[in-house]
Amino acid sequence: MSAVSEKEPVGVADPAQAPEGQSPTPLAEPATTAPAPATDTPPNDDTTNKPAPQQQQEQPLTADSVPTDTKREADLQSEERDKETVEEFQYLLEKSQHLFSGLSDLPEIGSKYWQPHFQRTFEVYTKLWKFQNQHRLLLENPVHYGLKRWEVGEIASKIGQLYYRYYLRTSETNYLHEAFVFYDAIRERNYFRGELSMKNSALMIKKLRYYARFIVVCLQMNSTGMMLQLLEEVKSLVEVYATVFNPVDKMEWALVVKEMALFMQAVCGPVPVDDAGVTLPASYRLVPRRGRVEKEPKFRLQEALVVGNRPTQIKFSELTLDMYYVLQMLERESSVNPMGAAPSEGAVSAEPSATGISESVRSPDMLESASSAVQEPNADATRSDSTEIKPKEKTEDTDRATRRPNPHKYVLYQPTVSQVLVYLANAFREIGDQGCVLLYLSSDGSRIDSETSHGYIGGIATSRRGQGDSTHDRTTDLLINTVHPADLVPFTRKPLFLIVESSCSSTYSNMPNLFNQPMLALLSPTMYPIHMNSGIYTFFLHSPLVAFCALSQITTMDAIRWAHVDRLFGEFEDCVWEFVSQVSDTRVRRFFGDDFLRQIVVRHVVCCVVLGMHREFTRKEHLPQASPELFAQIVEEAELIRKARAIIDECGVAEMYRLEESIGSPAPVTDTGLST
Repeated sequence: MSAVSEKEPVGVADPAQAPEGQSPTPLAEPATTAPAPATDTPPNDDTTNKPAPQQQQEQPLTADSVPTDTKREADLQSEERDKETVEEFQYLLEKSQHLFSGLSDLPEIGSKYWQPHFQRTFEVYTKLWKFQNQHRLLLENPVHYGLKRWEVGEIASKIGQLYYRYYLRTSETNYLHEAFVFYDAIRERNYFRGELSMKNSALMIKKLRYYARFIVVCLQMNSTGMMLQLLEEVKSLVEVYATVFNPVDKMEWALVVKEMALFMQAVCGPVPVDDAGVTLPASYRLVPRRGRVEKEPKFRLQEALVVGNRPTQIKFSELTLDMYYVLQMLERESSVNPMGAAPSEGAVSAEPSATGISESVRSPDMLESASSAVQEPNADATRSDSTEIKPKEKTEDTDRATRRPNPHKYVLYQPTVSQVLVYLANAFREIGDQGCVLLYLSSDGSRIDSETSHGYIGGIATSRRGQGDSTHDRTTDLLINTVHPADLVPFTRKPLFLIVESSCSSTYSNMPNLFNQPMLALLSPTMYPIHMNSGIYTFFLHSPLVAFCALSQITTMDAIRWAHVDRLFGEFEDCVWEFVSQVSDTRVRRFFGDDFLRQIVVRHVVCCVVLGMHREFTRKEHLPQASPELFAQIVEEAELIRKARAIIDECGVAEMYRLEESIGSPAPVTDTGLST
């Protein structure tokens, strides 16, 4: 884009303002008129001699004075426009940084408090990205601003973080895909290159943090291949960082890489591979295939609180394996291919001075596909008008599109008791008349032996952060830092769906239903005879197919058999649903109106059947429970046992299961002192 308007009488500004790699257009030579020959004209002939001197006197004015003044004026105007452009960019950059830094200070609860700030941040980054894209040549010129390639990458990385943070707030996976698009484009164009040649340790840290965030996004999207590539790249970067710069935090980055590797191994390790060593495909998010219960009112899971407090369990980025599995099963499978979301070669140029990641940053109101996020800039002059952030008109189609397909989730890692209760109270407040709250608790057990407990008999342990040194005895300390069943009774005024993965899960059985609202508690075994990196019960709720393979020590399988076993598990779940849908408790039946809750209940029964047939799970403490216990007879149905045997025979692991014996019923729940 030329710095001087086409309407100016002079070509371009001075060479310092010409685009890089393009020589300035020379000024045109002044026009001259040759005087008439004087040899044939008499000296005193006025008709021939007078006009010539007049032309010679006017000649200097036309050739020198007027063009020089015009050029100087054009140069001043061009410099002023360039200065205004740079100032506008600096203003947008500073404003975007201020708004972005404010995201961390926003409250986690109450969308009316954080939603407007996110909206303003999206709008400013839209303007910033579009502006730097349109004026990239001018901004890259060292005379004017000297925009570096890594600075463009940092803006793109902030946009990716913005999308990911909004995904965490809303649980909408389309924003997760948008974050993937930006992070992937940064890697493809190598925006953070040059950290070694410049001896810039700060730039290397930016690059390492970008890789860590990209890996988290790939982890959430189950992009196994990309995760492994990024892990190898970040390992090399950390080694170079430690060798070249010898920083004080090199051990911390080595620990981060170790956590990444362990977590990826824990996630990918249980999935079998084919004969070529390729990981077999598996679906972890919800893929509904069972119809709704007839004549049931519309019922929906709106809020979910996921609590993890297992210090010894493998984690990454304050996310334990159990928490990761639950987050996956509370989202619908997206139709967008994560690897296909990256820009194609034909759509994006690799030249930083002529392209960008996207012509705009889409706001939360603009739910567009991730595949269109990365486009060739200026490919269509009229396209820029469509990049403004404007709320869509309220129509029936957009109203349907803006309905949240996934429940909103709060994710708490090692929270205190007060944090659990505050977030649960907010989730309780947010749900409507036909809504439900899901509470998932994964923690070490905490059992209180006291005759005067008044219902506070133990439960899951919580963090003691911010409490200082305890001056109580051990019993009192456990009593204070535990989420007891009695703590949850006030929240049963509305439908509550409880899942507990703990050695003290049985303490949540027989919670009183004082308010006659739907309430169901699914409780893990209190003891596992086989050790895994995660809770086996949670693993089955996440993916019965992969959990069964891990439990049966199946590491390899050909693709054809894998697909067949996957179909057998689908038939198994469909058969379970036929029995579960006939339960007589009308309050519990309301939960079946939601796809997520229905799938969780079905997989609870599948887990009970499989564990009940396994030779290692011989005691009642080894089996899951439910309260109220509505599924004990379903677990013993002969049709379900036949379905399970078909899967066992197909996988060739009959020696690990009891095929001729009946499945024992789960242990009857005990009175906790809370019953009325």
